[in-house]
Amino acid sequence: MRVARSAVEAAVAALRAGGVAVMPTDTVYGLAAALDSAEGVEALYRVKGRPRSQPCQVLIYSAAALEEALAPLGARVAAAARALLPGPATCLVPDPSGRYAAAAGEAAGSVGVRAPRVAGPLAEIDLPLVATSANHPGGSDPATVDAVPGDLRAAAAAVLDAGRLPGTASAVVDLRPAAEGGPALLIRPGPEPRRVVAALRAVGVALDEAP
Repeated sequence: MRVARSAVEAAVAALRAGGVAVMPTDTVYGLAAALDSAEGVEALYRVKGRPRSQPCQVLIYSAAALEEALAPLGARVAAAARALLPGPATCLVPDPSGRYAAAAGEAAGSVGVRAPRVAGPLAEIDLPLVATSANHPGGSDPATVDAVPGDLRAAAAAVLDAGRLPGTASAVVDLRPAAEGGPALLIRPGPEPRRVVAALRAVGVALDEAP
């Protein structure tokens, strides 16, 4: 996955200015806004056509920003999240302080944390983002920039093209029950289900499939 530093810097500038951007991950393309930009988050929901009641995820690229997000969690949940991230997984974790409330929708007190496995300039982005897949609600997950609907691309202040991505959406793992000693719940298997099981087992967390 190669993206020019100048393109990444331009995208970050657009996000900081309240714009939305089409961003690559290690699975599919996402539509993102800066977490701390109310204007950007509002634009993200509007452009996507997503009700504000529905949660998005917090998208984190840099190792430092990921550690900052995980540090307040209990030891067991943090260990489980560190076992999965960075990688093709979204971890549902507690957010008791409401720091990531902009991404929570009506699910106050919780947040989905997504930290893709990237390198180069992308891995230096230290700006937490509110993100969702770069499609219309119910649409297919885009593996290429050309597969992102044209109206979403036109509404974006920046589009980072990293070429063709794997195309299978991330696993979704609910780690909140682990805070009370219970098993994590696998809500969506993602592209590496065996890795998810093995990574959690290595830190002593069982995994059940959500009903």
